[in-house]
Amino acid sequence: MKHQYYRFSTYIYALFMLFLGIIIYLLYRPQSLLIFKILDALGLNYVIDNLRRSFSRFPLPPFVINSLPAGLWTASYLMMMYISTKFHTRNIRLMLALPLPISAIILEFSQLFGWCSGTFDIYDLICYVIPLIIFIKSI
Repeated sequence: MKHQYYRFSTYIYALFMLFLGIIIYLLYRPQSLLIFKILDALGLNYVIDNLRRSFSRFPLPPFVINSLPAGLWTASYLMMMYISTKFHTRNIRLMLALPLPISAIILEFSQLFGWCSGTFDIYDLICYVIPLIIFIKSI
């Protein structure tokens, strides 16, 4: 019973981090991003615009707006993978969990060297690496 509670609460924490990252992204990131075009096509821009106006009174530091969502998403994914792969060997767990955060790290370095569009940000890199290190050490 204790194991089920732990598993359930970990999923709740992971979903909360995912949701928080999405909220920060939608409320504070520039509306020129692709996701806002998708939301507009779905007819949801009116709702998002109203929420953005309501939250504009609560400014956030640039790190929270630009880097923290990626860190929250990475941590959320790795927490879910930690629970979902609990009964697999360490190697299988690593093989299943590592492709996403490693891809994000490679993409960040690709931006540094100009191999893909975007802006390299050391804080983004830190937000990808810290949850990854915690995951690797915990399994």
